[in-house]
Amino acid sequence: MINDNEKELLLQDLQRYLAANYTPKKFTRGTPFLGAEISAETLDVRSLRRGGLTSATKNAILQGIRQMLRPGFRALLFELAKKKGVPNVEIYRRSDLTKAHFSKIKNDDNYHPSKETVLALAIGLKLTLDETKRLLERAGYTLTDSSKTDLIVQYFIERQRYDVAEVNEALDAFGLPTITNHRKSRERKDGW
Repeated sequence: MINDNEKELLLQDLQRYLAANYTPKKFTRGTPFLGAEISAETLDVRSLRRGGLTSATKNAILQGIRQMLRPGFRALLFELAKKKGVPNVEIYRRSDLTKAHFSKIKNDDNYHPSKETVLALAIGLKLTLDETKRLLERAGYTLTDSSKTDLIVQYFIERQRYDVAEVNEALDAFGLPTITNHRKSRERKDGW
């Protein structure tokens, strides 16, 4: 349970964390290619015209292929759940997902989760920051310091505060969309 005074202190600490870590988005040069960054400097167009590739381009392509051959998001999700000893029913409850949504994650080969769903699952599984980054990467996402949502979730993970409702409340307090909305209307007895 968290009282109003603790809630205010938490939000003040979170505000300081955002002030210290938030970086507004900037344009970056380069195009993601198979999970690797290839920029104009890396991709030598003249060598392509001659039929050859630079070693940097070859390395970027190989890195992308290696990433594609690793187990996907779903495999890593259930590997982490098994490692942490969390049964399926607890995964979706702690992550504030519906049973139907979780069933889709588990059974639909074509399902691709939103970044918010991956973040909710990371909180629900009580993943470390490194484990969260790995899970996000497998789903094609990353944590960035140019997203206040990412920083708020990161703040809670770093402090091992694994409560999706608490994260959602903090996001809402900063005027940001929540990572789940399944139980958005649910009122918690302790105010969070």
